[in-house]
Amino acid sequence: MRRSKLETKLYELALPLVEALGYQLWGLTAPAAGSKTVLTLYVESDAGVNIDDCAKVSRDLGVLLEMEDIMPSAYTLEVSSPGLERRFFAVDQLRGYVDRIVAVELIEPMAERRKFKGRLVSVGDDCFELQEDGAPVRVEWERVKSARLVHEF
Repeated sequence: MRRSKLETKLYELALPLVEALGYQLWGLTAPAAGSKTVLTLYVESDAGVNIDDCAKVSRDLGVLLEMEDIMPSAYTLEVSSPGLERRFFAVDQLRGYVDRIVAVELIEPMAERRKFKGRLVSVGDDCFELQEDGAPVRVEWERVKSARLVHEF
């Protein structure tokens, strides 16, 4: 999964701050929405994350973003937990979800398809394998546009 240059800069700026506050930075997105960028940070903690935790990260990161002045235009900052149907930002994040259902969209088609959904069977250093309708599907992480957990009720 590829990050834009802006997302890479923002990740490098936010990571030490988020960790200093006692959280893990699960991931971030910063797509432009018209003339404004919506910066969304996903933070995690062993104890879980509540609205007060998100507000604390948002306040401190907001100050840091203003001091560093790296946002090229107007932006909105959102801080959230990854949630039940969490998006995955790195192949390593999948390791804790073996035997769970994962939905994947690829950048380019594989076997004439871009979307796959199946049970996560294994995770390697740069790839993972799903079991979809009884058939194995091996996916290289560099081909992934998005991947998320599908919560089973």
